[in-house]
Amino acid sequence: MNRPYIICHILSALDGKITGKFMGTESARSVSEEYARIRTAFHADAWLYGTVTTKEFTGYRKPELEPVTDNIPKGDFVAEKDAALYYISVDAKGEIGWESGTFRKAGRPDAHVIEILTEDTPAAYMAYLRSHSVSYILAGKEKLDCRIAAEKLYCLFGIETMLICGGGTVNWTFLQQGVMDELSLLIAPAADGSPTAVTVFEESDYMPPSPPAEFQLKGVEQLKGDGIRLTYLVKKKDL
Repeated sequence: MNRPYIICHILSALDGKITGKFMGTESARSVSEEYARIRTAFHADAWLYGTVTTKEFTGYRKPELEPVTDNIPKGDFVAEKDAALYYISVDAKGEIGWESGTFRKAGRPDAHVIEILTEDTPAAYMAYLRSHSVSYILAGKEKLDCRIAAEKLYCLFGIETMLICGGGTVNWTFLQQGVMDELSLLIAPAADGSPTAVTVFEESDYMPPSPPAEFQLKGVEQLKGDGIRLTYLVKKKDL
Protein backbone atom coordinates (compact mmCIF):
# COMPACT_ATOMS: atom_id res chain seq x y z
CA MET A 1 0.00 0.00 0.00
CA ASN A 2 1.60 3.26 -1.15
CA ARG A 3 -0.30 5.42 1.33
CA PRO A 4 -0.72 5.59 5.10
CA TYR A 5 -3.14 3.42 7.03
CA ILE A 6 -5.83 6.00 7.80
CA ILE A 7 -8.04 5.98 10.88
CA CYS A 8 -10.82 8.47 11.60
CA HIS A 9 -10.62 9.06 15.38
CA ILE A 10 -13.51 11.19 16.54
CA LEU A 11 -15.65 12.03 19.60
CA SER A 12 -19.38 12.60 19.25
CA ALA A 13 -22.53 13.11 21.29
CA LEU A 14 -25.33 10.55 21.35
CA ASP A 15 -27.03 12.53 18.58
CA GLY A 16 -23.97 12.33 16.33
CA LYS A 17 -22.75 15.88 16.85
CA ILE A 18 -19.03 16.60 17.17
CA THR A 19 -19.39 20.26 18.16
CA GLY A 20 -21.85 22.11 20.34
CA LYS A 21 -22.91 22.76 23.91
CA PHE A 22 -22.66 19.10 24.87
CA MET A 23 -18.87 19.45 24.84
CA GLY A 24 -19.10 21.53 28.03
CA THR A 25 -20.77 18.78 30.03
CA GLU A 26 -18.97 16.70 32.64
CA SER A 27 -19.84 13.55 30.69
CA ALA A 28 -18.19 14.85 27.52
CA ARG A 29 -15.11 16.02 29.41
CA SER A 30 -14.60 12.55 30.87
CA VAL A 31 -14.83 10.88 27.47
CA SER A 32 -12.65 13.61 25.96
CA GLU A 33 -9.86 12.54 28.32
CA GLU A 34 -10.26 9.00 27.02
CA TYR A 35 -10.21 10.33 23.47
CA ALA A 36 -6.84 12.02 24.07
CA ARG A 37 -5.43 8.91 25.74
CA ILE A 38 -6.41 6.67 22.84
CA ARG A 39 -5.16 9.21 20.27
CA THR A 40 -1.72 9.08 21.90
CA ALA A 41 -1.83 5.27 22.14
CA PHE A 42 -2.16 4.98 18.37
CA HIS A 43 1.42 6.27 18.00
CA ALA A 44 0.40 7.71 14.64
CA ASP A 45 2.87 9.62 12.48
CA ALA A 46 0.36 12.37 11.70
CA TRP A 47 -2.90 13.95 12.82
CA LEU A 48 -5.06 15.55 10.11
CA TYR A 49 -7.69 18.25 10.57
CA GLY A 50 -10.00 20.21 8.30
CA THR A 51 -9.82 23.92 7.57
CA VAL A 52 -12.47 24.98 10.09
CA THR A 53 -10.91 23.05 12.96
CA THR A 54 -7.44 24.38 12.21
CA LYS A 55 -8.77 27.94 12.11
CA GLU A 56 -10.12 27.39 15.62
CA PHE A 57 -6.76 26.04 16.81
CA THR A 58 -4.85 28.98 15.31
CA GLY A 59 -7.17 31.65 16.69
CA TYR A 60 -8.56 32.49 13.24
CA ARG A 61 -5.24 34.11 12.33
CA LYS A 62 -5.19 35.24 8.70
CA PRO A 63 -2.15 34.95 6.44
CA GLU A 64 -0.37 38.18 5.60
CA LEU A 65 0.38 37.79 1.91
CA GLU A 66 2.96 39.78 -0.01
CA PRO A 67 3.01 40.41 -3.78
CA VAL A 68 4.84 37.60 -5.55
CA THR A 69 7.91 39.03 -7.25
CA ASP A 70 9.76 35.78 -7.97
CA ASN A 71 8.61 32.60 -9.59
CA ILE A 72 7.50 30.12 -6.95
CA PRO A 73 8.92 26.66 -7.68
CA LYS A 74 6.22 24.38 -8.99
CA GLY A 75 5.01 21.37 -7.06
CA ASP A 76 5.27 20.40 -3.42
CA PHE A 77 7.43 21.93 -0.70
CA VAL A 78 9.08 19.79 1.99
CA ALA A 79 10.45 21.89 4.84
CA GLU A 80 10.99 18.94 7.19
CA LYS A 81 10.64 15.23 6.48
CA ASP A 82 11.91 13.54 9.64
CA ALA A 83 9.51 15.01 12.22
CA ALA A 84 8.39 12.91 15.16
CA LEU A 85 4.80 14.04 14.51
CA TYR A 86 3.04 15.92 11.71
CA TYR A 87 0.04 18.22 11.96
CA ILE A 88 -1.73 18.12 8.59
CA SER A 89 -4.26 20.75 7.61
CA VAL A 90 -6.56 20.67 4.59
CA ASP A 91 -6.60 24.23 3.26
CA ALA A 92 -7.50 24.30 -0.43
CA LYS A 93 -8.17 28.05 -0.53
CA GLY A 94 -5.10 29.12 1.45
CA GLU A 95 -6.92 30.72 4.38
CA ILE A 96 -4.90 29.74 7.46
CA GLY A 97 -2.26 31.95 9.05
CA TRP A 98 0.81 30.33 10.59
CA GLU A 99 3.49 31.81 12.82
CA SER A 100 5.92 29.00 12.05
CA GLY A 101 6.15 25.49 10.68
CA THR A 102 5.63 24.03 14.16
CA PHE A 103 2.14 23.53 15.57
CA ARG A 104 2.03 24.02 19.32
CA LYS A 105 -0.99 23.47 21.56
CA ALA A 106 -1.11 22.89 25.30
CA GLY A 107 -1.36 19.23 26.20
CA ARG A 108 -0.13 18.04 22.81
CA PRO A 109 3.33 17.31 21.44
CA ASP A 110 4.83 19.77 18.97
CA ALA A 111 4.23 18.79 15.34
CA HIS A 112 5.57 19.95 11.99
CA VAL A 113 2.85 21.49 9.82
CA ILE A 114 1.92 20.17 6.39
CA GLU A 115 -0.77 22.00 4.42
CA ILE A 116 -2.78 20.17 1.75
CA LEU A 117 -3.47 22.61 -1.08
CA THR A 118 -4.79 22.34 -4.62
CA GLU A 119 -3.16 23.53 -7.81
CA ASP A 120 -5.52 26.52 -7.76
CA THR A 121 -4.26 27.77 -4.39
CA PRO A 122 -2.79 31.27 -4.92
CA ALA A 123 0.97 31.42 -5.49
CA ALA A 124 1.20 34.21 -2.90
CA TYR A 125 -0.05 31.79 -0.26
CA MET A 126 2.51 29.17 -1.26
CA ALA A 127 5.23 31.82 -0.95
CA TYR A 128 3.85 32.70 2.48
CA LEU A 129 4.06 29.07 3.62
CA ARG A 130 7.63 28.76 2.34
CA SER A 131 8.65 31.89 4.26
CA HIS A 132 7.26 30.34 7.46
CA SER A 133 8.85 26.90 6.85
CA VAL A 134 5.44 25.25 6.50
CA SER A 135 5.48 22.20 4.21
CA TYR A 136 2.74 21.79 1.63
CA ILE A 137 1.56 19.35 -1.01
CA LEU A 138 -0.72 19.87 -4.00
CA ALA A 139 -3.55 17.37 -4.29
CA GLY A 140 -6.03 18.00 -7.07
CA LYS A 141 -6.54 20.91 -9.45
CA GLU A 142 -9.61 22.65 -8.04
CA LYS A 143 -11.00 20.12 -5.57
CA LEU A 144 -9.21 18.02 -3.01
CA ASP A 145 -8.00 14.65 -4.27
CA CYS A 146 -7.55 12.58 -1.11
CA ARG A 147 -5.85 9.71 -2.92
CA ILE A 148 -3.13 11.95 -4.29
CA ALA A 149 -2.75 13.59 -0.87
CA ALA A 150 -2.40 10.23 0.88
CA GLU A 151 0.19 8.97 -1.60
CA LYS A 152 2.29 12.13 -1.29
CA LEU A 153 2.17 12.07 2.50
CA TYR A 154 3.51 8.54 2.37
CA CYS A 155 6.16 9.09 -0.29
CA LEU A 156 7.43 12.55 0.71
CA PHE A 157 7.20 12.33 4.50
CA GLY A 158 7.19 8.61 5.24
CA ILE A 159 3.83 8.79 7.03
CA GLU A 160 2.63 5.23 7.61
CA THR A 161 -0.24 5.78 10.05
CA MET A 162 -2.46 8.86 10.04
CA LEU A 163 -5.40 9.90 12.20
CA ILE A 164 -8.18 12.06 10.78
CA CYS A 165 -9.58 14.00 13.72
CA GLY A 166 -12.33 16.10 12.12
CA GLY A 167 -14.29 17.99 11.26
CA GLY A 168 -17.21 16.27 9.65
CA THR A 169 -16.53 17.44 6.09
CA VAL A 170 -12.94 16.24 5.95
CA ASN A 171 -14.00 12.96 7.59
CA TRP A 172 -16.56 12.33 4.87
CA THR A 173 -14.37 13.49 2.00
CA PHE A 174 -11.61 10.99 2.83
CA LEU A 175 -14.23 8.28 3.39
CA GLN A 176 -16.08 8.90 0.12
CA GLN A 177 -12.83 8.90 -1.85
CA GLY A 178 -11.89 5.47 -0.53
CA VAL A 179 -8.85 6.36 1.58
CA MET A 180 -10.17 5.70 5.06
CA ASP A 181 -9.48 2.28 6.56
CA GLU A 182 -10.92 2.40 10.03
CA LEU A 183 -13.26 4.39 12.29
CA SER A 184 -12.57 4.91 16.00
CA LEU A 185 -15.78 6.51 17.31
CA LEU A 186 -16.07 7.59 20.95
CA ILE A 187 -19.56 8.46 22.11
CA ALA A 188 -20.19 10.67 25.12
CA PRO A 189 -23.42 10.10 27.10
CA ALA A 190 -24.69 13.59 26.31
CA ALA A 191 -26.69 15.41 23.63
CA ASP A 192 -27.94 18.93 23.03
CA GLY A 193 -30.25 18.47 20.04
CA SER A 194 -28.68 21.31 18.08
CA PRO A 195 -30.01 21.40 14.48
CA THR A 196 -26.91 23.21 13.20
CA ALA A 197 -23.95 21.53 14.94
CA VAL A 198 -21.53 19.54 12.79
CA THR A 199 -21.97 15.75 12.70
CA VAL A 200 -19.41 12.96 12.37
CA PHE A 201 -19.73 12.85 8.58
CA GLU A 202 -20.89 15.74 6.41
CA GLU A 203 -20.88 16.06 2.63
CA SER A 204 -19.05 19.09 1.24
CA ASP A 205 -20.87 21.49 -1.07
CA TYR A 206 -17.75 21.44 -3.27
CA MET A 207 -17.69 17.67 -3.79
CA PRO A 208 -20.00 15.49 -5.90
CA PRO A 209 -22.66 13.43 -4.09
CA SER A 210 -21.67 9.88 -3.19
CA PRO A 211 -23.49 6.75 -2.07
CA PRO A 212 -23.75 5.75 1.60
CA ALA A 213 -20.74 4.16 3.28
CA GLU A 214 -20.84 0.89 5.21
CA PHE A 215 -18.69 -0.45 8.03
CA GLN A 216 -17.82 -3.75 9.67
CA LEU A 217 -17.79 -3.83 13.47
CA LYS A 218 -14.35 -4.51 14.92
CA GLY A 219 -14.82 -3.86 18.62
CA VAL A 220 -16.91 -2.33 21.42
CA GLU A 221 -15.38 -0.91 24.59
CA GLN A 222 -16.90 0.77 27.64
CA LEU A 223 -15.01 3.87 28.78
CA LYS A 224 -14.92 5.80 32.01
CA GLY A 225 -17.63 8.38 32.38
CA ASP A 226 -20.23 6.04 30.83
CA GLY A 227 -18.85 6.56 27.36
CA ILE A 228 -18.34 3.87 24.75
CA ARG A 229 -15.89 3.34 21.94
CA LEU A 230 -16.92 1.66 18.70
CA THR A 231 -14.27 0.61 16.22
CA TYR A 232 -15.18 -0.27 12.65
CA LEU A 233 -13.37 -1.31 9.50
CA VAL A 234 -14.52 0.52 6.37
CA LYS A 235 -16.14 -1.78 3.84
CA LYS A 236 -14.28 -1.09 0.61
CA LYS A 237 -16.12 -0.41 -2.63
CA ASP A 238 -15.15 0.13 -6.23
CA LEU A 239 -14.80 3.83 -7.04
